[in-house]
Amino acid sequence: LDALRAGTLRRREAFPVPVLERFGEPGRAWVHTMINAVIDESLHTGAVRMDGDTLAVMNLLRDFMFEHVYQSAEQLRQQRRAVAVIRDLMDWHLEHPEEIPDTYRQDEASAQTQAADYIAGMTDRYALATHDRLFRPTLSL
Repeated sequence: LDALRAGTLRRREAFPVPVLERFGEPGRAWVHTMINAVIDESLHTGAVRMDGDTLAVMNLLRDFMFEHVYQSAEQLRQQRRAVAVIRDLMDWHLEHPEEIPDTYRQDEASAQTQAADYIAGMTDRYALATHDRLFRPTLSL
């Protein structure tokens, strides 16, 4: 899981015990188990659905992930930072439209659309570097 690799979740033991018992080690096996639960239940009942026990554990995992990963304090802090960076870049490029590359400056597009298209095409790393260049003063010796 990305949350383990990124360090958002510190270790495998952080997961609820029923999740580990039902799905095993975090990773591809989880998806395999969920898919097989749908296939097995569908073959058994004729309705395309997951069996109730697996669904209950999957919902437990979903709730856990929302609480500890998707809506964690760190994730929300990063989200606020990202919004601030995008807002700053948008405002700056609206004030300096000549800095938008020609490929984004189409005559029929509004200045907001041009700036938004340019910023949307930036990688995270490039957007952060551009933000630092524009908004963080540097010392020249």
